[in-house]
Amino acid sequence: MTWPAVVVWILILPGIFLSSPLYLLYLFFSLGAFGSLSVLPGDSVPLVPQACCGVFLVSKNLLSKGQLSRAIDAAIDPGRLGLLFAFLFYALFSAYVMPRLFAHMVEIITMNSEVPWATPLEPTMSNIAQSCYMTLSVGVALVFALSGENAYFRRHYLQALLIGGLVLIATGIADLMLSAAGLGSLLEPFRNAYRLLVDSEVAGGTKRVVGLMPEASAFGSACLGAVANLVFLRPCFESARLRNYIVPFTILGLLAMVALSTSSAGYVGLAVFAVVYAANWLRRAMSPDAPQREAIKSEAIFALSATLVFLAVLALTPHALDYVFDLIDGMVFHKTESDSYAERTMWTRVAVDAFFTTNGFGVGLGSARTSNWFANILSSTGIIGVALLGSFILRLFFRRCRAADPRTRELASGLKFGMLPRLATMALVGTTPDIGVDLASSMGMLTSLTSTNALESLGSRTRATSPARVRSRL
Repeated sequence: MTWPAVVVWILILPGIFLSSPLYLLYLFFSLGAFGSLSVLPGDSVPLVPQACCGVFLVSKNLLSKGQLSRAIDAAIDPGRLGLLFAFLFYALFSAYVMPRLFAHMVEIITMNSEVPWATPLEPTMSNIAQSCYMTLSVGVALVFALSGENAYFRRHYLQALLIGGLVLIATGIADLMLSAAGLGSLLEPFRNAYRLLVDSEVAGGTKRVVGLMPEASAFGSACLGAVANLVFLRPCFESARLRNYIVPFTILGLLAMVALSTSSAGYVGLAVFAVVYAANWLRRAMSPDAPQREAIKSEAIFALSATLVFLAVLALTPHALDYVFDLIDGMVFHKTESDSYAERTMWTRVAVDAFFTTNGFGVGLGSARTSNWFANILSSTGIIGVALLGSFILRLFFRRCRAADPRTRELASGLKFGMLPRLATMALVGTTPDIGVDLASSMGMLTSLTSTNALESLGSRTRATSPARVRSRL
């Protein structure tokens, strides 16, 4: 166990004894930037800090007075998390049964194998590890679905997302500066989990910024997810100082980190984000009660001005951006010519072939490695798993928030739009079937906003939203 892992345990310890779970909430999103650190000793199954903190956050909430009965009600209610828990139970069943039922009858690329070719299916530790990660993600969704009904918690949730984005920027800057100074070895104690690709370069010798993630694609995707959350949820921040200054500054920093990661998944995600942003801007422009409507015009002016400046630069100095265009061309449009693309495509192809070989039953949660999260869910849990999880996700997007407060309705809409770029990147770099605790928290919040008509107003200052009330309900 390295010294950063010890520090993580020390940071988590106070949250176990504090009466309010808000400390663990902030720590949970802050630790999302440390995806290459394992907090367990030895070469056992890696446990990253955010997952570790998530275990205590879930446990603390569910063991609070009166919460367990509410959790059971939400888990079995088809209108809330019933479909997600049905998927979880089937996924756990598939992790134990399918690798034994189809053992040596089908070939897959295993999760942890260093062998670059398909091997016969058999039960492995990955089935257990991925079952634990999936259970944790669903547990996080459950906790946020229960806590999201409280306006005080939702305000802290937004601020925790902001803190998480700032920590991502800080780790990216640390990786960039220490690598440039030849001091990259100082970050090695933070990198003891998974197979790392932290020293890779792109054409021209440019160092890819990976922060404290296992590889550039993971860092770029994490930054893109944070950008999507903050951009679409910015109108929901109550504090004008946070909404007008800190949040935009964080968004710009995260966009810079995505660019410096030179991740093809991040670049494609940015393109999807631009389309989704335009759709959300039109929605807000046509909604007479949308919060912060005065910002809609300024956003349009800023986007138009940036476009005009970009076109002016191209017209006056046509070769000034050649390096940038060559970089994007190599990382995105000619990605299909790279060895990594061929390898990742092979992972997905073998997994999909295994799905058909098992007649649509799948090879079990955690059995196969892919480069596409949707393909992983399909190959791992089969038609039944896809139907259950797909129904749950589609239901989230089609159900409306009927709260009286416009800002609360905007929060629900922002969560929906914010999930789309993250799902797009998962289609490119999703090597595991796990939903992920970040996406699960959004799903849980969205469930709470679309499944109750008695939501507290996000801007309310009543006694019901006091810290004491939160401690009694969370």
